Amino acid sequence: MDANTTTTQEGENNPLPTRFEVELEFVQSLANIPYVTYLFTQQQIKENNNFNWKSPEFKNYLKYLEYWCQPPYSQCIVYPNALHVLKLINGFFETNATVNEDGLLDGVDELPRFLQLQGPHIMNEMVNRWEQ
Repeated sequence: MDANTTTTQEGENNPLPTRFEVELEFVQSLANIPYVTYLFTQQQIKENNNFNWKSPEFKNYLKYLEYWCQPPYSQCIVYPNALHVLKLINGFFETNATVNEDGLLDGVDELPRFLQLQGPHIMNEMVNRWEQ
């Protein structure tokens, strides 16, 4: 057996994640406030793809992900607080974001600070909901 055969067999055993799995993982990562704050303090997340979280495309993607708030998708969420954070971020973008002449969103620089300030309150709300 040569190296190419082994690689092919390993690829068959470990298929790439589906779009459903990738989106589920990303949405659930939003429950981690320090991680989200870190993401939003980075100027460019992927330099090779030139991805910027201030782009209108990212804003639209987050809005698109709100379908996770509806059944049957919401039943797959392990950390329901992630949905609350998703709506919070989308609400922030809706009320504060405008597209500038460079094609980027203006008015969203306060989002990381807003999340840091709201983070403990969001986490306490989540714990209270779980206790009920």
